[in-house]
Amino acid sequence: MHGTKATTGYRASAAGLFLLTLMLVGPAHANIFGHDDRRDILPGDGLSGVGTIVCEGTTRRPTASLVTLPGGSPSPYYDVIATVAHAFIGSNGQLLRQCEFWPQADAALAAKIVFLETGTLSPYGNWHNDWAVAILERRLPENFSRLLPRVVDEAEAYELRTRKARFLLAGHNGERGPLQVSENCGPVPKLGSHLNRFDPRVFNHDCDMMPGWSGGPLILREGGASYLVAVNSTEVNAITHISGRPYNGRMNPNTAVRLDGRFLATVENLLRAGAPGTVKCLVVSMDETPALPC
Repeated sequence: MHGTKATTGYRASAAGLFLLTLMLVGPAHANIFGHDDRRDILPGDGLSGVGTIVCEGTTRRPTASLVTLPGGSPSPYYDVIATVAHAFIGSNGQLLRQCEFWPQADAALAAKIVFLETGTLSPYGNWHNDWAVAILERRLPENFSRLLPRVVDEAEAYELRTRKARFLLAGHNGERGPLQVSENCGPVPKLGSHLNRFDPRVFNHDCDMMPGWSGGPLILREGGASYLVAVNSTEVNAITHISGRPYNGRMNPNTAVRLDGRFLATVENLLRAGAPGTVKCLVVSMDETPALPC
């Protein structure tokens, strides 16, 4: 019995030390594919409309981006951002209130979020619908970049990569550091071993990232335009580290929710019409359950 307890205690201590090591050194490398090509966003990158979401009651800083319709937004009074639903869910599972968008992660440019729609009310168990679209209280400067919504399915995405089209992902490392971009990456084919199998609602991608890049735009650049094709949702390798399984970039990919279906319709509707009536904030779920006020 003593020997068994000692062995068990040793294994527990070793496991604890292993997890501590992962916490200390793992996050910076947990979702890197080959050479780490993340770098700070520069003025010439045309990503001035990327920023962070800051909500009262949490220190998390997810990423979001300004979006617009071809020809520009019809309203001069507000802007729309796209991100993930879990950006607005606290650690207790409750909706976060009093949220702002900080373009370029700059508090001096903050704009309050006054209206919100999400693809799910339970994003942690439903990452395929983990999208959110929000209206800002005011229009930001016109020189800020805004992404055009575009539907790209998996087959087209793979064909574009074959033709050397440029995809990139913008994000934010944890709760500190500058906004960054990961280049030379994009959607990758799904395999039978992938945790999300062949679900068409998400892209698997090989962009380098870490926690904090949630909600970051997956961007396609083509013909001089920048298109939002998905928002970054999960970094599944964090799960494999916690469970003690080795990192495998092919088996456990990063995922991004595709801009399509109701997600796309919500972006277009809010850009065209703004918030309905006088409602300040609203959350709707993907399964058509009644809308809930914030």
